[in-house]
Amino acid sequence: MGGLVAARVLADFYDKVTVVERDVLPHDAANRRGVPQGRHVHALLGRGTAVLNELFPGFADELVGAGAPSVDYHDLSEMYFSFAGREFIRAGAFLSVPPVLIPSRPLLENVVRQRLRAIENITLLEGYDVVELTSIGAGDRVTGALIRAHNGHGEQVLAADLVTDATGRGSRTPVFLEAVGYGRPVEDTVKVRLSYSSQLLRLPPGTLKEKMPFKRYCPTSQVN
Repeated sequence: MGGLVAARVLADFYDKVTVVERDVLPHDAANRRGVPQGRHVHALLGRGTAVLNELFPGFADELVGAGAPSVDYHDLSEMYFSFAGREFIRAGAFLSVPPVLIPSRPLLENVVRQRLRAIENITLLEGYDVVELTSIGAGDRVTGALIRAHNGHGEQVLAADLVTDATGRGSRTPVFLEAVGYGRPVEDTVKVRLSYSSQLLRLPPGTLKEKMPFKRYCPTSQVN
């Protein structure tokens, strides 16, 4: 998602934007291996919805039209939150809080991806790994990236005015920068002692009236 949204923003400032993606992307809402927390429940809060609506006009309506539930906080009984045995208030309303959308990660990513495919100056280059960064002879400016196809059909150099890394915690940029003589950037690490556990269930229609059930257990910090 970071790379997809970055591509949309950069498209306003550059003639051509290329997204290099290691996977061959599905053309529908499907789970993919290696997507962090991809199979867990997702929530798109008000600020996130506002930003995506600005980048992709009508985005929220499209997401709801594709089946994503929406909670507007006008009826707090629609939600069930329990933290360490303490249940959140389930009566009344919050009239000034922006609605929250609850799409699956595959649905959210797919809608963004299809919007990107429709933008003329954005190209999604699928099935490639970034192997190294390229730089000019003096080594004082990165000029692009060397990419290699997963299917063995060779490699190519992508020239670029700007290279953006959105691979997350698996990023190899520190290694790439060190290889071209810049050295590794200083890193700060914050340990988060939190784990997630999800289970898919089939329930008869009408079993739950809540749109957003959420329970957190302590001290193991598991979320269901």
